[in-house]
Order: sequence, then structure tokens, then C-alpha cells
Amino acid sequence: MSVQEGLVPPALPDRARPFRWGYYAARTLLVAVLLAAAALLPRDRGPGDKYRYHEGDIARERIVAPYAFTVDKDETILRRQQEAAASTVPPVFFVDGRVSGEMFARFTAFQDKALAIVLDPALGPDERRARVRALGVPLTPDAAIAISAPGRARRVLDALGSWLRRAYDVGVVSYEKRGDTVMNYHRLTVRDGQAEVGRDTRALYDRPQALAMIRDHAQETFAGDPRAIELVDEMANTFVEPNIVYDKAETEWRRVQAQGIVRPNVGYVQKDELIVDANQRITADALLKLRSLANLEASRRVRTDFLYPPVARMLLMLLFIAVFSVYLRVELPQVFRSNSMLAMFTLLTVVVMATAEVAVGILQLSEFLVPLALAPLVVASLLEKRPALMFTMLLIVVATCVSGLLTPFVPVAAMGGVTAVYSVSHLRHRWHFARAFLTIAVANFAAILAWDLARNTPLNQLLLDGGFGAANAFVSVAAAFLLLPPVEHLFGLTSDITLLELSDLNRPLLKRLQLEAPGTYHHSMVVGSLAEAAAEAIGANSLLARVMAYYHDIGKLQKPEYFAENEVATPRSRHERLAPSMSALIVRSHITAGYEMARKHRLPRAVQDAIPEHHGTMVMAFFFHKALEVDPTVRAEDFSYPGPRPRSKETAILMLADGVEGASRALAEPTPSRIRGLIARIFDERIQQGQLDDCGLTLAELARIREAFFPVVTAIFHVRAPYPEDPRRRRADADQRRESR
Repeated sequence: MSVQEGLVPPALPDRARPFRWGYYAARTLLVAVLLAAAALLPRDRGPGDKYRYHEGDIARERIVAPYAFTVDKDETILRRQQEAAASTVPPVFFVDGRVSGEMFARFTAFQDKALAIVLDPALGPDERRARVRALGVPLTPDAAIAISAPGRARRVLDALGSWLRRAYDVGVVSYEKRGDTVMNYHRLTVRDGQAEVGRDTRALYDRPQALAMIRDHAQETFAGDPRAIELVDEMANTFVEPNIVYDKAETEWRRVQAQGIVRPNVGYVQKDELIVDANQRITADALLKLRSLANLEASRRVRTDFLYPPVARMLLMLLFIAVFSVYLRVELPQVFRSNSMLAMFTLLTVVVMATAEVAVGILQLSEFLVPLALAPLVVASLLEKRPALMFTMLLIVVATCVSGLLTPFVPVAAMGGVTAVYSVSHLRHRWHFARAFLTIAVANFAAILAWDLARNTPLNQLLLDGGFGAANAFVSVAAAFLLLPPVEHLFGLTSDITLLELSDLNRPLLKRLQLEAPGTYHHSMVVGSLAEAAAEAIGANSLLARVMAYYHDIGKLQKPEYFAENEVATPRSRHERLAPSMSALIVRSHITAGYEMARKHRLPRAVQDAIPEHHGTMVMAFFFHKALEVDPTVRAEDFSYPGPRPRSKETAILMLADGVEGASRALAEPTPSRIRGLIARIFDERIQQGQLDDCGLTLAELARIREAFFPVVTAIFHVRAPYPEDPRRRRADADQRRESR
């Protein structure tokens, strides 16, 4: 795959290249992200990590008590027992004498003032009612009329005072009762000063019950006076408030004391006592011992134990970065210089470490579920196999060491990762992801089977581990399928799936090319066949080479009539009426126009780069020599393409295919020997001009490309044998000619 975004042209000899602050700042940020992930993502599980089991699991190793310790109860059982102990403590209330005192004081003041108003003969009825309602007790107009009668007022106020005293003497609790319970308890602890007694909730009122008690007495006492009953109801609402208040702090303190009485342990383990043997099932008793031992070891850790593990993980991550960087710099320098590629590797590393932490560290699932194959699936879909394989092997090491995964993870991840690389090496259809899932699942299961059989693992555990391996394959493929589009968009990369979509001849640009520049369209199709055959011959990306060929001349849509393949059969070319410099300018403009069109239609970076690179910095020889006839002082640079020269094998193949196809049209007699000579001449010219110096092609690969071109070009110029003519048709034509004479 071609990656040029990290490449820059060499500096001019007489000036130093400026330091690229943004370029190196981005790389520093990527390193910082990886170090932060190594330090923060794996939770610091400490030395007790080897005791992490569930009931029914098979022990991976023999565990012996390193020292004596007590066995703690199961947290759920202990919590349940503590809750039961706390529930035996009834709620604590206290008698708030201030409430009853304040209410009686308010009632007495109201009673005295109200009687003074209604017994004053100087006041009229309306003025009495107004003054009574102004005393601070909410009264309706009817209640105000009722209390204005002196006899009724005295009887009602005296009776209400006695009923209020009775309610406060019994006690009004601050919580509303439900049935016969308060806060789901039938008895309460009530504190009155220093005294404390247990009270049955049936012997206490809540506020609605106190009001109902007063209402019942009013209906019995004033049976013939409904206005008096209504008056009692309204005044009681003002003077009835709870005087037995819930003491939350005291209640919770007593319940905590009750919980503290519950014993937190159930046994004792001697030093060197066997807790569980290897390959034995973890029982409930063994699990309690293991958890107690893990908690005890965690509590014994010193402060440095919390600092050293993150630092160690960061150092391991630095080693991973260093080794992989050296590999890329030596073997794949174009990838090493690309910040987008390095960002992709960083993202995949963080994703794999995060999923490992979630699956193993948080959910406490098997290491076989960690979807490490996700990384090679994405890398192999966007790049070639070499970086995908190296990245996979290093990622297995760093994930095992940094995330603290167990040994079985290594062979399973290696088998699944390597299989993932080759399962998508020729990705051409969406259903190939299903094929990748099946092959990765089989590889995972084979590795798990070999590991478990070597350790006499029970059949049910073996099948469970195999299920984890299949789930791992499914999650890896599904995540890669979902992750590919955003990775391509964010980092400007291209997968084979995207290239397949671009190779659809019904896409808008190709349809325009077919209708507006049919000669260029046909030329692009032939160049695509040549490039695809050559790329397959040397192991390059044939799909990318073909798609590059389809779009390499889209800039000719701007002025299609000025290019030879689109000119109609006329005696004179349009360029005969133009100066050579103007013709060169028009021809060269299809490079910049095509590049802008590619960017506008958001073609992949590799396809965009093929547009200027397929001509490199070659000279337009025809116009240059024509200009020399007029002005011998013209410069070749004024008649050269802007470049750059091809920087990948695919664009170099495109340059050669474009030259061979264009030159072959001028062959008068396209015999096999002349075709071979033409191909050799084009290759020699490009090599001598230095156009292939930056693409990485070897002489052996050029030879294979030359041989791959020959059958394709020969097929273009094949001659169809004439069909025999019908004798009767020949005689009929002859008779017709005689008659016409």
C-alpha cells in the first residue's frame, strides 16, 4: 500500500531544511499516549492477581498458604448478616417538649384573644369576624362566623384545649404510620430526657390519627352543631404537630454497633497448608481462602508497590516502541515517516489493551476472550503482511507483559493473529470477513486444544475455552469491520474494500470520463489491465494499481479535446494552432486539475498521489523539440511535468503502463518483436531519466513487469481472422453493380 503523507521533498543544496515542529510534536504525542495507556489502563492488581478465580473454575497452579491467616466470610453473606443484625435495632425517637410547649402557648394566646373579641359588646358581627381571622389562625369565613357566637366559642375552645393535651400526652410521631407500624417496626425506642422506653406503635398517634381523634370527639360532643365540628377541624390543623421526632444519628450509630458484633471470619489457615492443587476445581471453601489471602497480601503492600508497577509497564512500552520503530525505519521507511500510520498503530495498541483490561481486569473473564486479532486484521487490510506480522508479534508481548495476562494467552494470540494477517491478505469482498472469522476461530480452537490437552484439562472446561476462542474471533472480526471506515477516514488510509468500491465503473467520475472523454476512458481501462497484471507479477497491490489507473487521467475532463486519444479524425491537431509553450501548459494542467478533482471527490490519498506521480518529472519531448526549433534557448524545465517522481511500486508500475500503452498506439506493425522492443525502450528511458529511483523497484521486479506487460499489449493488437463470404451474396452484389451502370 502506498503511504506518502509523511514524505517531503529533499531540501535544496544551498538551504537547510527547517525543523518540522508539528511533525515531531505529533510523534511525541503518540509516544505519550502509549506510555499513559501502559501506566493507567492495566489496573494495579498486585500480587493477589494469581488468586483471581470463580467458584467452579479449574486451578491453573498449586497454591499453598505462604503464612497463617484467617478466612474471611463471603462478602455477600457477611453483608446479609450485618443487615440482619442492624434490622433488630428499632428506630430511636425522642420527645421534643418544645413542640407541645409552643403549641399550647400559641393555643392559649389565641383562646384568650378570641374570647376577648367575641365577648366585647362594642364590636359588631363583621368586625368580630375580621379581628378573629387576623389572629394568625387560618379560618374560613364560615368558621369565623361560627366562632363569633360567644357561647359556642367558649365551649369549642375549652374542649379543643383538652383534646390537644391528650394528643400530646400520648405522643404524635413524626413518621406517618402504615397500618400499625412506623418505618416497618411495631415497637420504637422513645427517649424522654434521660429516660428511655420501648413504645408500641399502636399506643402512639401520627398526625392524621391525632386529627382524626379530635374530629371524633368533636362529632360526639357537638353532635347537633355542625358549625362547631367544622371549627374544631380547622383549628386543630394549626395546633397539631409531631412531638416525638426521629433521631437518625442515634439510630444509625446503634445499628453500626450491632453490625460490629457480627464476626467477619469463618476459619483459620495454617502456614504451608494446601489451599487448592493444580487442575482441581475451585470449591466455595477454597474460594473464600483465596480471596482472604489476596486481600491480606493487598493490605501488606507498601507505598513503593504502587509506584514501581506503572513505571515498569512504561519501560516495557518504551521497549516495544523502540523495537517496532527500528523495524519500520529499516524495513519500511515510508511507513516510519508517516504520522498517520503511526497513529493507526497507536490506536490499535490502546484498543487492544483497553479490551484486555475490560475483559480480564474488570469482567474477570478468560484471557482467551481478548480480541488481539483485531489489530492484525486492520493492519493487513490497510498495509502489506510484513508490518502486520511484526506488529502482531510485538503486540502479543507487550499485551502479555503490560496488561499482566497469563501464559495461555500467548500461543492462542499468536495463532489467531498470524491467521488473521493471511485471512485478509487478498480482501476483495465483504463476505471475506466471514471467511476470516472461520479461519481465526479454527486457529484459536486448535491452540486452545493443544494447551488444555497438555494439562489434562476436563472436557467441559476445554469446551468452554474453545467457546471463548470462537467468541474472540467473532469480536475481532466484527470490531475490525466497524473500525476500518473511521480509521481510513481519520488517517487518510485505504483498504481493499474502499478500492473495490472505487473500481465500480458506474461511479460519477468514471461515467463522466466515459461520456466526455471516451478515448481517455479506454486508455485508462487498458492501463488498468497492464498495471494489474504487472502488480500481480511482483506481489504488489494489484487492486490499488488498477484503481490508480482508472483515475490517473481524470484531469483531462477539463479540456478533453486537447489530448490525442480524444481528437476526432481531422487533418490538423488543435496544438498546431498553438505555441509549444501553450500546448505544454494545457497538457500539464491535467495534472493539477486531476489532483483537485480527486481531492474534491475525496479519493484516497494513494489514488490522489498517483495523478502527479505517474508522469514524474518527465519532459514533454514533442513540444520541447518543437520549441527548440523556434528558440534554441528554451529550458527543458519549462516543458517538464511538476512531479514528484513515483514513490511507490504501484505508481511506478502506473508510469510504465501509461507509457507503454500510449507508445503502442503509434506502432505501424505491432508484431511481437516490435512490441517487446517498444516495452524495453520505455523501461530504459524511465530508468535513464531517474524516474524510478524513489519507488523501490528492483531490476528483477522490472524484468517481471516487462514480461507481464507483453501478453496484455499483444492481446490489444490481436488480428481477427476474416470470415468466408457467402458466394450467393457475392453474385448478388455483382449483379447490382452491373445494373447500376
